[in-house]
Amino acid sequence: MTVIILMSSCRQQSLPNSLEAINIINKDRPIELDIYDIVDSISYIPLETSEKCLLGELQRTKRDGDFYFVEDTKGLFVFGKDGRFLNEIGHKGNAPGEYLYMDNFYLDRKNKQVCIINNVQKRILRYAYDGTYISMSYLGDKDANIESAMLCDGGELLAFYPLPNDLFHVDSEYRVFREKGDTLVSERIMDAKALTTKDAFYPFLYFPMVTFNNKYFLASVFSNELYQYENGKTFPVYHVDTSATIPDEAFLDEHKDLDFFELLKIMNQRNIGTGITALEASSDYLFALIDNRKTLVWDGEKGILISTTYNSDLNLYSSLLTGGSSDEHVGYLSAEFFCEKKEDSAGSKALSELADSLSEDDNPVLFQYHFKKDAVKSLMEKYKL
Repeated sequence: MTVIILMSSCRQQSLPNSLEAINIINKDRPIELDIYDIVDSISYIPLETSEKCLLGELQRTKRDGDFYFVEDTKGLFVFGKDGRFLNEIGHKGNAPGEYLYMDNFYLDRKNKQVCIINNVQKRILRYAYDGTYISMSYLGDKDANIESAMLCDGGELLAFYPLPNDLFHVDSEYRVFREKGDTLVSERIMDAKALTTKDAFYPFLYFPMVTFNNKYFLASVFSNELYQYENGKTFPVYHVDTSATIPDEAFLDEHKDLDFFELLKIMNQRNIGTGITALEASSDYLFALIDNRKTLVWDGEKGILISTTYNSDLNLYSSLLTGGSSDEHVGYLSAEFFCEKKEDSAGSKALSELADSLSEDDNPVLFQYHFKKDAVKSLMEKYKL
């Protein structure tokens, strides 16, 4: 069943002459809005609960057409457009076609393959959407610390790496991979920041790459710049001016040996921002999370800053970005949440019926936003920006 609801030690970062500033209409006064100010509808997809698939806390969700790919701590599972469970992708183990650990996964939508990143065994395994094992490629010793990855149309694989720490002395924030036989050969395309998380593994940016307007955009730690990947190189192309300060090179150099989490405390005390911390994209908009607080919605010409969104159907305040579950505007809510919200959802017949169909221990419910056309223009008019 799919339910669709209708309706000082820092400085202002200087703008190099080669960069274009994104035109943010309301950079000094972000707006709070009802979610239906920006979406036409929200799809709610309750994931089938059965003995074959009892999900725990979701780690990631991705979508390709009628297929939803859902990762929890036990494995990676495929559901149909109505939430029906279809199959598992691979199995944990050490036999051929199995994996010991899954660090992340990405989709090869052109070839309809799911690719599991296994840093421990230094390999990437590929499976068909029905779970059939296809092939495997090996990673070099220094490459096997990938946090997240995105496949380009030309076949290059862009990989983002966590911050340097005591175990992994990475030299790259981003690398690009190309196939060479059964091995993926990499090239550094962005240097790692001179930071350290000491004995902790911490990527800081969980969704740093998107495709928007047929271009590949990347975020960088402690930066308000959007980078573009093209022809084997990355370069800054846009500056997001939100009137916030971010750490400059002198500040970072002064604190380069400080534990990253202590550095964040100092930045917070001095009201220093963290820049772009996540990216998402739809067919019409690029979304950037700023300082983990505000969301920029940019249509390629103008942008609007949003502080909070309110879902009046569920009496729920949240960020516009779906957070730690997906980079494709597919989020999730627990079945227990809907059971607790039965009274709040009584005004929506569809949501009320959904809540009545669930028990607290059922699998989570996915949701996906369907954004309005010309949303930036309509928000400017409604909020007199």
